[in-house]
Amino acid sequence: MTAATATSAREKIAAWLNLQQAYRVVETALEDALSSATGLSWPEYEVLFRLNIAAGRPLRMNEIAAQLLAGPSSITRIADRLDRAGLITRETPPDNRRVVRARLTDHGRHVLARADQAFLTALDQSFSSHLPAADRASLRRILKAVLEANGAWDPARCDPGAGRSEQGRT
Repeated sequence: MTAATATSAREKIAAWLNLQQAYRVVETALEDALSSATGLSWPEYEVLFRLNIAAGRPLRMNEIAAQLLAGPSSITRIADRLDRAGLITRETPPDNRRVVRARLTDHGRHVLARADQAFLTALDQSFSSHLPAADRASLRRILKAVLEANGAWDPARCDPGAGRSEQGRT
């Protein structure tokens, strides 16, 4: 291995490690903020967030699993907790008992509004405030390229609520 190849390999590994480390640091800050403000975990918050941007349309459990890159059993456990807390309701259409749809309740919207405030504050403190808008846009382009190259870019998952106004979100 040449010195240039070794340097290139180290740079690739360091970039990957730094991405992982930044993710873990920011995720911990977000989890702590959500838990403190509402008792929600990150996956629970994301389920509520995605149900909210569905604009009143119930989402099938498999749609939620696909958007969160999670297995169906994980989503079922999350939905069980959210349902018990009165944050969502689940319904099974009489014509297709294999389908389960989830919908945000009024109480879920109220809790989500509190969670949104905590989440956005923590996101700003741990991430957004450290990157100018141009750098955030560059980062989005870079990550989109990685996701597309791996066949994992899905606008519904990767750019949720695109085109909806922020006012319409909560």
